Amino acid sequence: MRKFDNEKGGIVAMLGFMIAALVGLFILVFYVFGQIVNPDQIGIRQNYFSMPGVLKEGYSFQGLMPGLHWKIPGLSTVHLIERDFQFIHLNDEDIYGDLKLNQLEIPTTDGSKVKTDITLILRFFEQPKGSISLAEKLPPVQEITKTDLADNTEVPFAKPVARLSHGGPKQLVNKYKIDKTQQLKIFAITSEESLKKELSTLSTTDYYDPLKRESAALSANEKINREVNQDGIELWSTLIRRYVYSEKNIDDQIFAKNLQEATEQVNKAERGLERARAETEMTQAELEAEIKDLKVKGEQDVEVLVSKGTKYEIEKISQGDRLVEEARAEVDKAKNQIFTTVKGADVYVAREMTPLLETLEGGIVTDIDPFNVDSWMDKLISIGK
Repeated sequence: MRKFDNEKGGIVAMLGFMIAALVGLFILVFYVFGQIVNPDQIGIRQNYFSMPGVLKEGYSFQGLMPGLHWKIPGLSTVHLIERDFQFIHLNDEDIYGDLKLNQLEIPTTDGSKVKTDITLILRFFEQPKGSISLAEKLPPVQEITKTDLADNTEVPFAKPVARLSHGGPKQLVNKYKIDKTQQLKIFAITSEESLKKELSTLSTTDYYDPLKRESAALSANEKINREVNQDGIELWSTLIRRYVYSEKNIDDQIFAKNLQEATEQVNKAERGLERARAETEMTQAELEAEIKDLKVKGEQDVEVLVSKGTKYEIEKISQGDRLVEEARAEVDKAKNQIFTTVKGADVYVAREMTPLLETLEGGIVTDIDPFNVDSWMDKLISIGK
């Protein structure tokens, strides 16, 4: 049993050693023969010599996408270059960026010099597109004329140039080397000439005109792309961040002029505000007067309506009273007619008058036939006298 346990332990130890050896071998193979290309990188394979039908000396024509790629020491390797945007700052400030160089001093058309801080934003193409053998095959640079500036009121911006024919990583490393800093320095030197040429077409005061200044920067951006696209680079944007004149008195004069123009604009706006305020007050007074007139007119109309209503009411009441009196007269007339024409009416009248006769002053009336109405009337009249 003890012998069996010893053999079992030996087998387990051997298996563990073999697994460790395999893992170590895998890691060794991975680090020696494998290369990871991260998502923010472009890989470019370099073969050290040629083998007919297998290898071709030099750099690969297309970049390697992110992932795991093979390499053989002494036979080939994989270089990594940046895939995302890179920033070159031409200024004297200490700000974040991939490369920082001195600011540019741009001569103007009237003999002054402007210290200009510029930021160049660029990126590399992953693979070539179209024919890039001759720069003349690229679309011509769109020149911006004074007529275009007169008709345009918006500041222009650079457009993506991926639609143009361009090179890839092979063209990039062949001309700009494999080191990132070296690539950016060569690109900056190439760009400075076009920047100075285009910006130097501006006068001293043109630098303060954003339309003219940004149009010159856009023209330089297009010309630089025309030159570097065939090398696998795209200048995505040229940003003019700050500019001051080398001669302080010129800078002060332009500042004073701009301040004067701004003050005039403010004064003009204030005058317009005062006019608008006066018109508003005048309109308000006119509307208040109209409201007051309408209110007075409304009160007068109310009084007229009340007067008309009262008059109409009196007229209707008078008319009603008259109709009542006429109706009563008609009733009395009808009663009289009935008393004089209907048989036995005189007896009814005598009976109805008996209570009245009892209240007369002087006691009982004598010598009167109670059924003789005429004699009653004569007697009553004589008593009243």
